[in-house]
Amino acid sequence: MLDRRDDVARPDHADTARRGSGSGVDLLNKVATLMPVPTMLAGAVCVALSSVFVPLTHVSTGTVTLFRSLLSMPLLIPMALSEARTASARPPRSRWMAVAAGVLLAGDVLLWNQAIADSGAGIATVVVNAQVVLVPILGWIFLRERPTAAFAAMVPVMLAGVALAGGVVGGGSGKNPTQGVIFAAAAALCYAGFLFLLREASDDDHVVVPVTESAAASGVVALVVGPLWHGLDPLPGWSALGWLFAIAVTGQVASYLLIASALPRLSASMGAALLLLQPVGSVLLGAVILDERPTLLQLGGCGVVLAALYLATLATRRCDPRDEEATTPRRRPIRAPEP
Repeated sequence: MLDRRDDVARPDHADTARRGSGSGVDLLNKVATLMPVPTMLAGAVCVALSSVFVPLTHVSTGTVTLFRSLLSMPLLIPMALSEARTASARPPRSRWMAVAAGVLLAGDVLLWNQAIADSGAGIATVVVNAQVVLVPILGWIFLRERPTAAFAAMVPVMLAGVALAGGVVGGGSGKNPTQGVIFAAAAALCYAGFLFLLREASDDDHVVVPVTESAAASGVVALVVGPLWHGLDPLPGWSALGWLFAIAVTGQVASYLLIASALPRLSASMGAALLLLQPVGSVLLGAVILDERPTLLQLGGCGVVLAALYLATLATRRCDPRDEEATTPRRRPIRAPEP
């Protein structure tokens, strides 16, 4: 797979100034360049916050998927048009990558929610977070980004922490665990593909446009599949619309703008690992917002995940010079795999 960072020449300082460095997107790019890890973590927290809002909507998964896309458009489209007018030329293939990413995102949301119903939130959360392994594998195959030994050693610890945080130990099981695991595994594949394609569709000049295209594609899939997947309510009511708008702002706009700006500046393995903050954030935010009471084992699992993420971040930065380069203003090129 060819990489867009080699195809498109980096703009000089005059071009950057002409595009208007004072815009919100330019500021986001600067922050992501200087602090890619905190930016990625902020995106993960936004996703976790949106997942806590989902039960408050009392609507079907297809309805949530459609409206999170539809209600994000008034926010994303003006920013995308502004970015398109001022950005440099965009490789045509990045548009198809963004659209494919949106299709996979819709698949992830629809499949994961069904997995929760079938096997329980704990099992579904653990299986879907197999993306921490799948995304680095995609990066290794297509971009020759070999995960470090230190990161590989942390993966079992991270997944064990997610298992505890998800309530696998001491929690109940769902009505159809086998089917739930199958749906969760399919959701993990969709989510890993979404993250990988969104990373490849984004660059210094194009952040909002790929996110907008992926959101639109996700909405189209929900519109087609939603009526067949537990129904689609076009008029969910004002109370539900309020929560759906909150999901669109946190889970579609803020989260994926932050994630899309940070992903190209991190190795595939580190980007996937940092997103493990999502289930931890869901447990903690659920306790605050939904008055849920996590067990001591769940809180211990949250602590394990956070500690493992911290150690993996330190180890990767020490062992992998590519992540050091990712914190500098210059974007590192990732070349296509050699035959």
